[in-house]
Amino acid sequence: MIEPIPGDNRLSRAGRTVGRAAWLILPVVLGGLGHVAVLKTDFLRTLAVPLDGGAHWRGRPVFGANKTWRGMVVMTGSTAVASGAQAALTRRLRWRWAIGVEESARLNAWAFGALYGITYCLAELPNSVVKRRLGIAPGARARRGAWLQYVVDQADSVVGCLIPLRLIHGSSGGELVSAFVLGLAIHIAIDMARA
Repeated sequence: MIEPIPGDNRLSRAGRTVGRAAWLILPVVLGGLGHVAVLKTDFLRTLAVPLDGGAHWRGRPVFGANKTWRGMVVMTGSTAVASGAQAALTRRLRWRWAIGVEESARLNAWAFGALYGITYCLAELPNSVVKRRLGIAPGARARRGAWLQYVVDQADSVVGCLIPLRLIHGSSGGELVSAFVLGLAIHIAIDMARA
């Protein structure tokens, strides 16, 4: 164990930054797990309608069959519920450090969660458009550069989540980098466990 230098609190500052980032991404992680459960059980099947309504552009689907209203509704709703529950639990248990996170928000927890969930979904759409233009089917990978495509597929929504963190919580650069790294690692782990 590294002994801290007296008067040097860089390690504790870094720990607080990572801890705050983890706390801030928790609602969207829980929302994502809720979405996985809905997909596995085929719950809300009637909402499993493509966002693009089956529209085509230059002979190919705009987003594809995997980007559905069900995903948009479930991610937005479940992330809002998780964010609201997190804020209520924080207040009820009077977690001082977490209260500081909640107080940094410029929006109530439920609205933040909804915004968080919707930016997650919207950030995936440009990548879907590009993949359809390249002739890559929904859920499939390119033959060349498959690893790069996989990382982009996992990172696009994580990058989208950084927007409300910065705008609503005023997250610092360190928090955003921490949130990105943690979010990407969790997203990949969930994707691999789901497969």
